[in-house]
Amino acid sequence: MIPNLLFILIGEDSAVGSLLKKGVFFLISLSIISIPLTFLKPKYFSYLTILLFPVVIFEASHILQFKTASSQELVASILLTNYNEVKETVLLNFLSVLTLISIFALILIISKKIKPSFLISKKTKKSILLVFVFTFIALGIRNTKLAFTFNNKSSEIIRAVNYSFKVQMTKNFPVGFFIKSYEVHKGLQKKKKYFKNTKNFTFNAKKMDSLTEDEIYVLVIGETARKHNFHVYGYPKNTTPNLDTIKNLLVYKDVKSNANVTSLSIPFMLTRATPENPEIKFNEPNIVKAYKEAGFSTYWISNQQIGIGSIFGLYSKITDTYINTSKPLDAAGFDENILPVLDNVLKDKNKKKFIIIHTVGSHFRYNYRYPEKYTVFSPTLEKGLSIESTSDFNNRIKTINSYDNSILYTDFILGEIIQKIKNKKANSFMYYISDHGENLFDTDDKKLLHGFENPSKYETEIPLLIWTSDKYNKNFTKKYNFLKKNTTNKIATTNTFFTLLNMSNITYPNFEKQKSFANKKFDSLQKRTFYSVNKSIIKID
Repeated sequence: MIPNLLFILIGEDSAVGSLLKKGVFFLISLSIISIPLTFLKPKYFSYLTILLFPVVIFEASHILQFKTASSQELVASILLTNYNEVKETVLLNFLSVLTLISIFALILIISKKIKPSFLISKKTKKSILLVFVFTFIALGIRNTKLAFTFNNKSSEIIRAVNYSFKVQMTKNFPVGFFIKSYEVHKGLQKKKKYFKNTKNFTFNAKKMDSLTEDEIYVLVIGETARKHNFHVYGYPKNTTPNLDTIKNLLVYKDVKSNANVTSLSIPFMLTRATPENPEIKFNEPNIVKAYKEAGFSTYWISNQQIGIGSIFGLYSKITDTYINTSKPLDAAGFDENILPVLDNVLKDKNKKKFIIIHTVGSHFRYNYRYPEKYTVFSPTLEKGLSIESTSDFNNRIKTINSYDNSILYTDFILGEIIQKIKNKKANSFMYYISDHGENLFDTDDKKLLHGFENPSKYETEIPLLIWTSDKYNKNFTKKYNFLKKNTTNKIATTNTFFTLLNMSNITYPNFEKQKSFANKKFDSLQKRTFYSVNKSIIKID
């Protein structure tokens, strides 16, 4: 129970954000940890404790340091024996670790003294079982009720219930450790398959110029940002004071995402996959490969946790440099954490750089996505507020204000990224696009969040902003003019792969110029389609 008790006492996760939530989390944890006593003798139960104690030390150290449960990546570092990462986590909490080791010694002594004949009474076993059953029935009812609040289709409800239960279990120790270990195992299998599929693939990409100047090209992937709440798109609240004043910023008016969940949307940006041919995302390398073939050093900076077998886990691993600054999504982890990392990347001596920055943006819980000083629009949601309270239509104003503050903070982050690139006086651009949008009680059905089988326009209409340096505009005047010309034309997520390469003056045999809006052959009348979470294809024009 030590990691769970620490999580309750000092955790910043929304799962323990209020006194009631702390009590519920304690009950769930105790139920899970006690249930083996209904079929194991106490002596054998003590052996289980001894076996797990090294993991207890690691998990407790992580919670003490980061105030959140460990991530799948950190569990992988244990299972794949990344000695340095484990050592660093433990050493940062050395005194606490010594305390835990003392407790471990006490457990060893107790375990030795427990006689095999010592048994727990049947009455106690029944009590443990009743508490366990009651706790999980109540949890199931709560999750189902919540799923009905957000969804009206049976498939959506089942998916939501399963997702909620998995998230709740992942945060509890030791069940969460086993779940993450299993995910690491699955991820390694996916990774192996992906690299086998793409091992011999080559784009035969090449640079179409001989520029000797520094080139810095940055793709910023936004999270859950809908264009409707950006002042630069006409929103009445001043959510983009920086972007409103930046020179050389192009704002694209008619951009739609080809999917409304991150794991489906991002492959449509980074590969040649389309809703009609989604399997390409697993059978071809992503855009990083093309940049590497063209002589670029590649970087992936993420402020989102990346599972070993997630699409980001697969795509990020082929970059030359990968750095993750994230916290779990139910804790406050701000995108400014990426800025010092970007500074270091920009300082290195490679003349040609392609950088992907994956932000946490406006991911739900919106009020966890910005520091206190960005609470400009109020009243806002409280940190410990449950998802049930957030989904209450009576909290609509607080929900929207919290979301708007997250957009205001995104404006700050993008302004900082642009300024840092601009200071390098290189041939450069920043391409910002969100993975999908979000519902904020906009329609009569009072939908919140995203990922619905039939998406609203608030889920599909996304911001796309491109900043280019003066030097870029001089060297690639024609490309800049086409970029400017197409700001009002139809664009989709699937245009990103081709446009980024075209903007960087990279091509390959049979390059599809009609898919790049930096090209005179761009198909401005393209038919845009949408890949739903139930794998159906929807026309979105």
